[in-house]
Amino acid sequence: MLESEEKWLKRIRTNMEELLPENETVEIDIFGVDVGEYIRAKLPDAIARVFITAPVHLLEGKECKDVLFPEKRQDGSGRVVFPEKVLRVLSFKMKGWNRPVTRFINSCHAKSELQYNRYVRGGVNKPVAVLSMSASDRVVLDYYSLPASLRVHEVDSAVYIPVPEMQDGGYDVPARLADAVGYVCAAMVYEILGQPDMAAQMVGRVALPEL
Repeated sequence: MLESEEKWLKRIRTNMEELLPENETVEIDIFGVDVGEYIRAKLPDAIARVFITAPVHLLEGKECKDVLFPEKRQDGSGRVVFPEKVLRVLSFKMKGWNRPVTRFINSCHAKSELQYNRYVRGGVNKPVAVLSMSASDRVVLDYYSLPASLRVHEVDSAVYIPVPEMQDGGYDVPARLADAVGYVCAAMVYEILGQPDMAAQMVGRVALPEL
């Protein structure tokens, strides 16, 4: 759901005003900056925070398999580098796998070390994907694995959430997550204003819907 920045500002101001005495509005000016500027500054961060923690079924990801080019290794494993500005990888599947990976690990995970052993590492029935960051700040995914005899590696599906950015004057957030984003952003602004108790109350009102 694409909602204009102005509508987001109105939503978040309304959230903040829930904690104020009746008939008071949020028009706080700190060092010459209107509270609306703080909302604008924190809104992308609030969206990102909700997107990182929300259950996968509440998110609307972007398919990017056509821009991923697997770097095949001789043992059947391989690597792909995602596009720039990836916030979260939701699912990944190579052609030849019987199911996608939806739970990812990093290189510090104990299971990551097992992937160097071809007898116990992931395979077509229980694939494993390890995420890391490149020196150029790109998401790198090492996948395990496919049969070593397979000549060509192809990505079947790769879905991710991009870093939130304004588009067409607004932000695109699934309708079911809009309330959560509004309260998280309100909490962030109250933190800036030196009101941690009010920030905590805003966070306490965040509730992710169920299916």
